[in-house]
Amino acid sequence: MRSFLAFGLMYVVILSSNAIAEQYTITADEMTLSLQTRFPVTRSYEGVEAVFSHPELIIKNLDDEIKIEVKIKVTYQGKSLLADGLIVDTASIQTVDNTLRFDHPKLEEFFVSQDDMPDSAEAIKVIKQTIGQTLPPIVLLDLEKIDLNMVGNEPAKFSLSPLGIVLEY
Repeated sequence: MRSFLAFGLMYVVILSSNAIAEQYTITADEMTLSLQTRFPVTRSYEGVEAVFSHPELIIKNLDDEIKIEVKIKVTYQGKSLLADGLIVDTASIQTVDNTLRFDHPKLEEFFVSQDDMPDSAEAIKVIKQTIGQTLPPIVLLDLEKIDLNMVGNEPAKFSLSPLGIVLEY
């Protein structure tokens, strides 16, 4: 009977050890450093140029959200204003290029912090019209550039934690 219980326990341990995935946590600060290599990004629309820079990744694991805070310099008719913005989307793993990215990022919030334009109403109107519209995809993390010594280096899934993004292989 003891040998049967010992064999059964060993079988459970072996099965459960195969089911345990390897996990790696990448902090929001580490992802912000990676993200900064892809900025500044310039967009123009109706004579208004917006330069998005200084991205900072914000992870709210309780809400299961990833957001990017950005600084925005808006130029219109030779004058400029500065603003803070918030870009949001649902992050996904792209197996084609092995990246974690926002496929359909949107400018959710826009707050003017410094206005040197004599009449900024038109520039602000154009920027506010972009709120809710899809921006080009944003690569949050190039998984190929992370040296995890993993075969394939393609995570099965990811989740958010108070420490950052947890990649599960």
